Amino acid sequence: MNFNHELSIEAVIKGKSRGAIYVDDSEKPQSALIMTPECNVVAGYAGNPEFNVGVKSCLDFGGDAIMCDTTDWERRINDIHSNVAVRKYLRRYYQLSQRLLPDFTGLDGKYTVEYVYSDGLDDLKYNNSENVIDWFNFSNIDDYKGCCLGAYVRTDSKIVSWCLADCIVEDKMEIGVKTDPEFRRQGLATIAVAATVSKCMANGIRQIGWHCVDSNIGSYTVAERVGFVKVKEYSCYTPHPPIENITDLNDDQWADWGKHYDEMNEIEPRYHWQAAQCWAFANDVPNTIRNVKYIWNSGQTIDRDIFLEQCSRLQGNGRWNSFVSTLVWD
Repeated sequence: MNFNHELSIEAVIKGKSRGAIYVDDSEKPQSALIMTPECNVVAGYAGNPEFNVGVKSCLDFGGDAIMCDTTDWERRINDIHSNVAVRKYLRRYYQLSQRLLPDFTGLDGKYTVEYVYSDGLDDLKYNNSENVIDWFNFSNIDDYKGCCLGAYVRTDSKIVSWCLADCIVEDKMEIGVKTDPEFRRQGLATIAVAATVSKCMANGIRQIGWHCVDSNIGSYTVAERVGFVKVKEYSCYTPHPPIENITDLNDDQWADWGKHYDEMNEIEPRYHWQAAQCWAFANDVPNTIRNVKYIWNSGQTIDRDIFLEQCSRLQGNGRWNSFVSTLVWD
């Protein structure tokens, strides 16, 4: 299998993380679907129609992405995913190349760095604590008592940035990081990642991996700043824009996704809301209005607050404001 860069697969196979493995024959498997908290992968023989139908039934129409072990699987992507809008995108895999001790000298005095252990999760009572507590997908988190599972940056009673283990297998782990939107662009993610890396390596972790979408410049910039080196680029298929933040894509890229959903509407007219969102993010008023009109005239329900939030970039445009004023909400 060509996915030795996905530690989550090994974690599921060895029972360390939650997940599922489906095969065509339990005695002599030739085809496999591996579902982990981090990815879904099809591997082995791609020409089994019955198994491929089973794969399609396992994948969520709206959200599940899928990686293909071979080009044979890629050619059958629409046989194994029910969403015709599924398309290829690029991801990056990094590994830590050096141990970097965290430099807290530049950290504002109002911030504190603290470490995460399994036996201390119940004691976290800060704002955003649920983001730390609910992060882990271990089969049994008690297996990691005494192991550092990450670090977070806190100010007063609020956790503002957290870097935590996605999976751990023996002396290898993979990590991810999140920062509260109000506290981004202050270097806090770098501090959280550096603290996690140093503490975990001091606890015996030898290899640390990092995955991110190729368009997420912020994510891989943090990784590179801490000392991670890109090892591999790999493809994945998704029915929705591969972003972690709206700013991961520029106007042209959002427009490309808008065109993609418009084309998919010619096959199945069920992607007008997705198209409208993408065109709105691309700051394209005419195409946004065209798709919203279709939704509105077809009698579909639109949540007013979500609608206005997703299209907020257009609010300064006179044509858009005039159009919105014609919509009568229940």
